[in-house]
Amino acid sequence: MGLELGQIVTHIIGFVIAVIILKRFAWKPLLSVLEERRNKIKSEFDHIEEQRKKTEKLYSDYQTKLDEIDSLARVKIQEAAREGQKLANEIKENARAEAKRIVGRTKEEIQRDLDKAKAQLRDDVINMTLQLAERLIQKKLDEERDRQLIAQFVDEMKEGKVEGFK
Repeated sequence: MGLELGQIVTHIIGFVIAVIILKRFAWKPLLSVLEERRNKIKSEFDHIEEQRKKTEKLYSDYQTKLDEIDSLARVKIQEAAREGQKLANEIKENARAEAKRIVGRTKEEIQRDLDKAKAQLRDDVINMTLQLAERLIQKKLDEERDRQLIAQFVDEMKEGKVEGFK
């Protein structure tokens, strides 16, 4: 295989002519297409980075607002709990005061009823004594007969036949 100098020179000249033609007519359009593509890709990456930064800022803002809302909710819950406790204490105090008033009125009513019962008992004893005395005077008998009358009177009282004693 022999190398001929003419062929090598022809190939070199053809290569140089092809490079010149490519450089003049194809290289600049090819480079401009590549440059446009590179600029477009860079622009897309810049746009993506800008969107990522906006998203991070929005996320940070939302997180801050969520924290504020959470804090506000805690404050509201604590206020509601304090208000509920205050209301419960007021209800307890009102219930205690009402219970004291009821107990006082009940004691007064019991005392009035007791006083009435004592007065009624006193009146009943007086009536019974008067009835007994009346019977004794009417029948002024001997001691044995007086005892029988008293026993009869007590039996009648037990049976409810004597007026004023029930």
